[in-house]
Amino acid sequence: MSTLIHQGRLLSILSEDQLMARHELKSKNSNFSRRRCSSGPHVACSVLILLSLCPSILSFSQIPSIVSTRPVSVNGQIRVDNSQKNPKRFYEKIIHGDDDFVSSYEFSLSSTSSSSETHQATEPDSPVRNASKQSKIEKQTQQLERTKYKTQHHNPRKKHVRNNNNNHPRSNGATHRNNSNTKRCSIRQNHKRKVRHLYSKAREMERRGLWKESCEILEYIVLDLEPTDAHSYLALARLESRRERGQFRRWRQGGDSGSNEGGEIPDEESNEDGKDKGGSRAREIFETGTYHCPESVHLWHAWAMHEQSLGNLEKARELLEKALALDPGNGYVCHAYGMMEIQNGNFEHAKELWNKGVTNRPSAALVCSLGQLYVSTGDPQSARELYSANFSLLPSERERIEVYLAAASLEETEFNDVAKASELLKLALNDGRTQDSRPYVALARLGSESGSVDDNIVRKRLKEICTKQMERVLKGDAAFPVKDGRLFNAWAKLESKSGRLKKAKDVLKQGMQLYPEDHTLLQAAGNVEERLGNVTAARDLYGASLMVEPSAPTLIAYAMLELRSPSENNTTNITMVRRLFQEALLIDPKHGPAYNAYGNLERRQGNVERAKQLYQEGINANCTDASSVYHGLGKLYLSLGEIEQAIDVLQKGLDFFEANEFTHVQRNENVAFLAHTLGMIELNINNNVKRAKSILEQGLKRCRNSSPLLLGVAMCESRVGNEQRARQMFEKSIIADPDHAQAWQAFGVMEMKAGNYRSAKTLFECGLKNSPRHGALWQAYGTLESRKGNVANARLLFAAGIQKCPKHVPLYQAWACLELRDGDVLTAKRLIGEALTMDKRNGSGWLVAAKIEEKSDNHGLVGLILRRGIECSPNDVELYRALAEHEISRGKIDNARELLERGLEIDPLNAPLYHSLAELEARVFNIEGLAKLNKRAAELFQADAMTPSLSSSKNMQVWSKKIKHGRSTKIPDTVAALAEKIGVGNDADLSIAGVSLDEVDPESLVERICGFNEENNLMLEARASVSNK
Repeated sequence: MSTLIHQGRLLSILSEDQLMARHELKSKNSNFSRRRCSSGPHVACSVLILLSLCPSILSFSQIPSIVSTRPVSVNGQIRVDNSQKNPKRFYEKIIHGDDDFVSSYEFSLSSTSSSSETHQATEPDSPVRNASKQSKIEKQTQQLERTKYKTQHHNPRKKHVRNNNNNHPRSNGATHRNNSNTKRCSIRQNHKRKVRHLYSKAREMERRGLWKESCEILEYIVLDLEPTDAHSYLALARLESRRERGQFRRWRQGGDSGSNEGGEIPDEESNEDGKDKGGSRAREIFETGTYHCPESVHLWHAWAMHEQSLGNLEKARELLEKALALDPGNGYVCHAYGMMEIQNGNFEHAKELWNKGVTNRPSAALVCSLGQLYVSTGDPQSARELYSANFSLLPSERERIEVYLAAASLEETEFNDVAKASELLKLALNDGRTQDSRPYVALARLGSESGSVDDNIVRKRLKEICTKQMERVLKGDAAFPVKDGRLFNAWAKLESKSGRLKKAKDVLKQGMQLYPEDHTLLQAAGNVEERLGNVTAARDLYGASLMVEPSAPTLIAYAMLELRSPSENNTTNITMVRRLFQEALLIDPKHGPAYNAYGNLERRQGNVERAKQLYQEGINANCTDASSVYHGLGKLYLSLGEIEQAIDVLQKGLDFFEANEFTHVQRNENVAFLAHTLGMIELNINNNVKRAKSILEQGLKRCRNSSPLLLGVAMCESRVGNEQRARQMFEKSIIADPDHAQAWQAFGVMEMKAGNYRSAKTLFECGLKNSPRHGALWQAYGTLESRKGNVANARLLFAAGIQKCPKHVPLYQAWACLELRDGDVLTAKRLIGEALTMDKRNGSGWLVAAKIEEKSDNHGLVGLILRRGIECSPNDVELYRALAEHEISRGKIDNARELLERGLEIDPLNAPLYHSLAELEARVFNIEGLAKLNKRAAELFQADAMTPSLSSSKNMQVWSKKIKHGRSTKIPDTVAALAEKIGVGNDADLSIAGVSLDEVDPESLVERICGFNEENNLMLEARASVSNK
């Protein structure tokens, strides 16, 4: 007998004793007759004995795979085999030694097992798969098979077969038939019970991340036990679809580098593009499943979703139409069909489908989607009526709560009726009997979207609910009806956002005591431990969360932890991190943050093309949070200097969510990031204030309380001189997030430029109290004191800022400029030297260093320093302009012209460079050069850009009046209210952000951070004099 392959491992040839046992069994049963002989069960037992003697021949899970019209696995694909009509003849042919039959069966086994081997080779190892082994599953399956045959063939009761002769004198025909039916019913019930048990086991393994083992059990069900079990086909096809997408992604990753390290090699039947020549195995399973279960609407629906994910929209429509033909009012099919039509712009067809589904069989998904469609088309009243009409029609509490939440959000955002929203949420609570925590969280956050409620009020509400829950448990009263830890998670998130990490840790600890099986609490606790610096504890908590339930967010958090704090030899295991990201995408192929984090990893590793591919896969997968993927791809183009491509990608992301406004976006803050990044590009790079403001306001429609977006609008208003409107937006931004340090800093800078020094001082102090480690706030406050002439206070502020933010390079530069203006050149040199030591690529540091040497009359060092700065920061055009000015002072006109031209190549829109080059050409009377320069400027700028216009002069006069009238010693009421809310007094004390300025010693700080002594100073002066000569 030829060698057999079983589960991907080569087994030995049968021994002579085993062959002899088979021969004796054959001769003993040579006169076997199915109808006459009553020893049929014993013969079947002999087959089992043979199989027990020869376990390598075949497993019980493989015997029936060629019987009757059952599906079989051929070359890794499930197909229908009609070659054998009678299952019993299968055993006869083995007993009587039909060599042709045995040979054909061995070939079928080899094909099946080879497919299993390929499946095993392509399936990635899961970090959570060590909970069970392959051998356990085999033993359970074989034990169930033995129980089956024992039940069928070892029943001690005699079975009298009288050829339907009801007149037999020793038996009653009716009684005999009843007993036989009872026996057959019992066997059928046991069979169904085994199928249900195995199906539950497979789904449990899938939930725990054991996808390969789950597939094997499901294959065993549909191949061997019950070929008409639609649920098993559905689960198996979905797993295979997920596996195929992951396999293709890993193969493409390995193909870029020319090896399979970190990836997998595709199957032999795959072509060079990585797609199967014979089609998707998941598609084969769907075809076989619908062949055996043609009435299963769920199978047709799932098959359509699979085809849609592959881009086969026409095939998906055809399958959905078949599903609707079976069940015209099926809510799942109507909802999925409508979503697909919406994505392709067929809004009317989607509305028709959803109305049909709501009329026949309403569900929360249908009602909420249809309501959002009404809102997006400008008809919120129809959405309100739809929600109100379907509250009592929904079958389950979970679905009713979803509609109540959608209705409450509609009342708050569209009708601004917070009282009505509160009433709806209280109805959803069902007098405190609901087990869903979402209404409690929504009620606690009520008013925050409109800006009328801040995080402190939300925190207080959540604390009250959670405290009441803990008190009931401690008193031994009836348990709180909520069955998950979402309330504790929301409370801890707010505490963490405010910087109270230890308090967040305590909150999560309480939640884990009440809900030890909530994996989200374990993940959140791991995140808090990581931020506290307890890397080992964070890793343990992430692992515990994965053991409870594998989830994509936890795997991403684990991967990011390994990137930031590697566990072995302080060397990041990039292969392990990649496998964690792949595992996350296998669990949830539509998890946008997984694509974003994975793409960011490849970008940092220098694999730009691979990062682009991952971002594009996330976009094509139609993720639930595609905004993060669009944002990641846009940031990638920005890092490459491809501004136009970045703008195009970010705009596509915004257009996508604008066109799909009806959809539920789980992370509105990521949509806000899209709008903020694109708006800042238009404002700071393209100098298009109108366009920037429009984009930011578009983002505010999605996230009304986004502090970065409100800050961006404020900066736009400030840029055009609308100070009153700018102040209003600054205030909204600060109220939305009091810890947003950049909002305090930008607000204070605007007031400082307007001459409102007292308001600026108050704003800087408020910002520093909330964010004492924000270096830009210390720098702006020190600059304010310097402008007021308080050099000593400015020096103290710069020193205090460096104590709090020792890595903030602009603080050293600003302090060096202060000392340079005050005449302390040596201290300025020390400070700028320390700044350049920390960051040599910062062009401003080289400019300050050159100014210091120029003031010290070390002109020889000025050119050397600027050239060194260009080497370290080649894209800083101000360095080119400064070096050109230095060359002009030395009479080297050609060198200066070349430097300015190089600067214009880097930044063609830099107006100061054109101005410097025009002055240079005018100085040497180069009329032809001036004409060419004027032509270049006219193509890029307005026709009158080189000369001031009358309108610009009027604008300057308006700005002059504003500044003069703005110099007020009185703090505006709004700023005073903010200061009072933060807790900053109006008196001029010298204690800021917990730092007493009286205790700050700038001189000792300079000595400590710069490490210079008198001997070093003399050596530095000697070196400077030599270089100057």
